[in-house]
Amino acid sequence: MTITQHDQPVYKLVCGNTDCVHEDWTALDQDNDVKYFGSQQVAREWGRANGWQVDDTVLCPADAAEAREAREQAEDIAAAVADAILEG
Repeated sequence: MTITQHDQPVYKLVCGNTDCVHEDWTALDQDNDVKYFGSQQVAREWGRANGWQVDDTVLCPADAAEAREAREQAEDIAAAVADAILEG
């Protein structure tokens, strides 16, 4: 058996939140091993299908949920302020 180098890059998803409670949380496969992808596009598709935020910032599912909640709260606050201004 020979050992050869990959001729293609290998990618993995790692949470980009430096304050992540799962510090350096990395996408895992069903055996709890690091999940590797053959392309960035495949990694992004898998991430989207598995609860990751894979836009400009990559966030693990827990941090992605927190970010969504924060965005929704900010939208609700902005809508309430706009309504108050219109009524005022």
